[in-house]
Amino acid sequence: MTNLNKFENKSVLLLGVGGISMHQIAIALNDMGLKVYGYDAKENEYTKKCNSLGIETTSKFKREFLKVDFCIKSAAITSGKFLTELNKCGVKIYDRAEILALLATKFNQVIAVAGTHGKSTTASLIYEILRQDGRKVSCHIGADVFASRFNMQDDYLVLEACEFNKSFLNFYPTISVVTNVEADHIDSYGNIFNLKNAFSVFLRRGNVRFINNNITTEYLKNIKDVRIVNNTTLEIKPKILGEHNKQNISMAVAVCKHLGVDDKVIIQAINSFVGVPRRYQFLGCKNDNKVYIDYAHHPTEIKAFVETFKNEHKNCVIVFQPHTYSRTKYLLKQFVDVLSGIENLIIFKEYPAREKPWQGVSSYELFEKVKSKNMDVRYASSLSAIVKNLPKNSAIAFVGAGNIDEMAKKFIKSY
Repeated sequence: MTNLNKFENKSVLLLGVGGISMHQIAIALNDMGLKVYGYDAKENEYTKKCNSLGIETTSKFKREFLKVDFCIKSAAITSGKFLTELNKCGVKIYDRAEILALLATKFNQVIAVAGTHGKSTTASLIYEILRQDGRKVSCHIGADVFASRFNMQDDYLVLEACEFNKSFLNFYPTISVVTNVEADHIDSYGNIFNLKNAFSVFLRRGNVRFINNNITTEYLKNIKDVRIVNNTTLEIKPKILGEHNKQNISMAVAVCKHLGVDDKVIIQAINSFVGVPRRYQFLGCKNDNKVYIDYAHHPTEIKAFVETFKNEHKNCVIVFQPHTYSRTKYLLKQFVDVLSGIENLIIFKEYPAREKPWQGVSSYELFEKVKSKNMDVRYASSLSAIVKNLPKNSAIAFVGAGNIDEMAKKFIKSY
């Protein structure tokens, strides 16, 4: 598969169309004249948006959807009746990143941001700065971005390039950006050496290459023509907090300066930027408690968030939900080290995502190891167990990349 022309006048089924990325791909292919169908287990705002544009979606198996010319699936879809039957019918199935990489070739410039942490925020900042500078810019980011668009007629595409399942190795960006490199998604690579090598390959693919100046990117500094980014000297007053966000901002500044954006525009865009959803997001108040959610799911991210959160809120509770058994297994020591230092901690039952229990360590096993070092920790397998004995006049942060945000929203509505 070398270009999009082979798909002209074809029909396609997208499995997992209710995702942020997948629904954008569905709309782009629909705009290109393909007959697009979509499946997702749950109807949501994205499936509804697709329906409104003439894309037929379903939450159930439909045999007529098997007549498509090809299929695109998200990484979250690893099994199910559609996959089984499509394989029987001999329908070609592509991964989401393969098709996204093809769509990206239609843009004049592609800025791809990779990294274990901070890629959504950094990419969103770059997009917002270019948007406020009046550029014809689209974005494809794994979070709901303010004024987001994915228009194949634009000049620029700002892309979040995720390392999971080696997805980012599908891209050949104009500008490659790496924020940091730490052990994560080892299930996709086998070991940290292979992961680090993949980031090196990704970075080299950019015609222009940026890395954040930190210990985790030290090994990338010998790559030819790499641009090493330190904290910006611009006088900014950002709304997003924390040392990690200073680094994200600095990366965005460096990229946009390279693209010729004036400092005044950069400063204005950064100062008005309110962040992306599930990154230190305030949801509301309940029973004299302020409720927040955050996407932190790696030990480094949790540590950074909690430090920032506790600087702002003296009385606080952290509710953490582990995301996938394999991540908990591979990073168990780091999780225990970070979580054992948190006061008023509740560990919630894990979000398995695509995994089965045998693939790693459960949330309860993590809880037991943390409790051996920190008696100020509770385990909860339900929302009612979280709510039990919550202190009043506190800030409560529901932290993790699973469905812990839904628990926070239910807490505000129901308790």
